[in-house]
Amino acid sequence: MGSLLKSTLNTRALPVGGMRYIRSDAPLSLTEKEIQWLLDNDISTLVDLRSAEELKRTPCPLQNMAGFTYYHLPVAGGGNTPKSREHLHMVYRGMIDEQMNIILETILNTTSNVMYFCTAGKDRTGVVSALLLKRLGVSENIIVEDYMKSKENLLDMLTSYVKDHPEVDINIIIPQEENIRKVLSYT
Repeated sequence: MGSLLKSTLNTRALPVGGMRYIRSDAPLSLTEKEIQWLLDNDISTLVDLRSAEELKRTPCPLQNMAGFTYYHLPVAGGGNTPKSREHLHMVYRGMIDEQMNIILETILNTTSNVMYFCTAGKDRTGVVSALLLKRLGVSENIIVEDYMKSKENLLDMLTSYVKDHPEVDINIIIPQEENIRKVLSYT
């Protein structure tokens, strides 16, 4: 699968509307060529789902760049490593709130193509993508298939992360079908 951008691991178009909706990990090191590619493809609306703390630590370089409209709309409960699968399900459930409705409406109502992202483009971005696709009438199997592409794209990075953080269970942080199916059952 791979990423649409060489400087990211998990940038891809949703399986609807060509380049209308792009999900991604944080675009922190884009080249000039990649920035121009975004603009050439009218991907000029950016929705940053990271927390204020994450944004302060690693600001989005496109935030104030000409040609882009930037929204900081953090997802509730994101950014922390879950301790168990049950905890992950609670975190995912907690993401579905009024802020999530604002995020989805912002994405759906942009006039340009939109790229939305969190740090890895996996959990918060995965939940946003699943709910967005559900609103667009996409089947559950296609939604799950899209979610699971993050496993393929991020496996090396997540495996390396667990080697550096042995207290983290890789089975909790790697995308699992049951996680996104639970999210879909909440709505």
